[in-house]
Amino acid sequence: MTYQVIAFDLDGTLLNPENQILDANKQAIQQARAKGLKVVLVTGRHHTAVKPYYAELGLDTPIICCNGTYIYHPATDEVSHTNPLSAEQCRKVLAVAKKYGTHLLMYSRDAMNYTELNPHMTKFLQWANSYDDSLRPNICQVAGFEPMIEDPNEIIWKFVISAQSREAMESAVKALPVSEFSAEWSWMDRVDCSSNGNTKGAKLALLLKEWGIDLQNVIAFGDNHNDISMLTTVGLGVAMGNAEDEVKAQAKAVIGSNGEASIARYLTELLK
Repeated sequence: MTYQVIAFDLDGTLLNPENQILDANKQAIQQARAKGLKVVLVTGRHHTAVKPYYAELGLDTPIICCNGTYIYHPATDEVSHTNPLSAEQCRKVLAVAKKYGTHLLMYSRDAMNYTELNPHMTKFLQWANSYDDSLRPNICQVAGFEPMIEDPNEIIWKFVISAQSREAMESAVKALPVSEFSAEWSWMDRVDCSSNGNTKGAKLALLLKEWGIDLQNVIAFGDNHNDISMLTTVGLGVAMGNAEDEVKAQAKAVIGSNGEASIARYLTELLK
């Protein structure tokens, strides 16, 4: 098999538990690129939260963001193939969050917005503030989400639902109609809520079609439920050792955890 593209999820996959890219994995990626393979980041993150890693890897490809809600083009700051939430959908998410007492992080066109400082946001801000202005993710505290939702010139990509109570989160997810929303667990205490039809696998397939690359010639690495669509779409879906069994069952290969150089070892052997 001649592979042409490698797609990486970030959290829990390419990033170790300290939110870093291991040097060995970075070197393996650069070796793959030197052989002519394209490297694409396919993530649940907002594009401004991908910037530090994109720059670190020196990539030049588009980024698939918010679980396939849009494709971001760093060279031009343009977005394409977008499927954002409507104002009415946003109102429904706000109502459900209020009913079940869950926290929300709202991803708008150019920022991640929150109203209350909770433990998750405190940790997230500490990470973001460790970067200088050129790479710092754009995180804003707002008095309320409603003005942005009602602004016809604003774009709302998704919401992240979080809570200390797993039961509250599960109740909130069940209350959102599956005909309108795509709700995918991206971490044990976070659910990504976007417009129905958005998946990593579908948007990656669209990008590959534009490039004229067959899905069978693609390797994808992931660890969570929101990665399953990607792992099952490409020719070689690889699950991390730290993934849940349900995710591993959908992959063609399972390697070590994200805390070790598992990706480097696997790619080096595969691409010899």
